Amino acid sequence: MPIYRYQCRCGQVQEHFRTVAQHCSTWNCPCGLSAEQVMTVPAMIKVCADVSYDSPIDGTPITTWAARDWDLKRSNCRPYDPGQKTDYTNRLKAEDAALDRSIEAHAEEVTQKMTTAQRGKLYSELTEQGTTAEIVRTSL
Repeated sequence: MPIYRYQCRCGQVQEHFRTVAQHCSTWNCPCGLSAEQVMTVPAMIKVCADVSYDSPIDGTPITTWAARDWDLKRSNCRPYDPGQKTDYTNRLKAEDAALDRSIEAHAEEVTQKMTTAQRGKLYSELTEQGTTAEIVRTSL
């Protein structure tokens, strides 16, 4: 609910908590005069969570935001961003996919260099172990 401040010419100042609907620009002072509304700057209050932890680098207690900033700076760190975990997971998936493509390309290259007899022997070894193999001819 807003606070409205009124000042009378007699010097008396009063503050009233009123809803916007109850707001009026004047107020009747006890001295009998009409007091007018005074516009003031609202009080700005910074609300933030407390900081209280031990530095993971050396165990120093961190109890203020300034101490946290100093600890991050001296250990060459940066604040944690929740998106970092997603980025890391995506990077690992991309690296795994690139590795799979590289392995398949290398296996294809090696099989292309094999003689027909060597390919037949490889096919026999794979099928004996219960692995399915498909021979596909490609043209480069």
